Amino acid sequence: TLRANQNVTGLALSIFGTGVGQFMGEYMRVRENGYIAIGNTLKGFFQNSPFPAFLQKIPVVGGVLFGNSVFFYLGLILAGGMFFFLNRTRTGLYLRAVGESPATADAAGIDVGRYKYLATVIGGGISAVGGMVYIMTIAGCVWNHEGLSGVGWLAVALVIFCMWRPLSAIWGSVLFGALMILYLRLVIPFIPTQLYKILPYVVTVIVLIVSSMRNNKEKQPPASLGLAYFREDR
Repeated sequence: TLRANQNVTGLALSIFGTGVGQFMGEYMRVRENGYIAIGNTLKGFFQNSPFPAFLQKIPVVGGVLFGNSVFFYLGLILAGGMFFFLNRTRTGLYLRAVGESPATADAAGIDVGRYKYLATVIGGGISAVGGMVYIMTIAGCVWNHEGLSGVGWLAVALVIFCMWRPLSAIWGSVLFGALMILYLRLVIPFIPTQLYKILPYVVTVIVLIVSSMRNNKEKQPPASLGLAYFREDR
């Protein structure tokens, strides 16, 4: 509603958020005169599986199905819930209509501004959970600069790779995760580790190119993504 360029605004917010996070983290670290970490009890809750040990010991499938952190199951629930919301509820269909054609949605009596603001705020909250996953699992629940090293951009790449489909994000996440740890499993001496780490982005670019060549409407982003809507321009 402020008629600002959404891409520029998003980039500015990303830079601002990174700066604030670095400042607050370093402030706490200097104040405590050492590393900052959460307690072992809380750390165990985030990192350990919520299922009993005997389920995790089931041959073959036990570790895969029941040996993951609570965030793994939360991700599955969120993906399934978002699929149901966007495809099976009236509010979700209204939101999709706003993303595809806000002028048509406005003509149908849908409050475009409210839907966009709510979607942005709630989506930002879910993104924050993603940042929490990284800190509480990969970063070991300890403050360090690596927690703000831009890994979150992989989430943006994943959304593009999965063509804005929540259920596709499940297998897409598995693929991205496999690509991220490939350098640990497939060691080729003359290939630097950094090249391995850009593989998810390379795959995303390839998918974008193939999708644009096919020109399939079902595999395109929302038509009005990133565009401001003004009723006066209708």
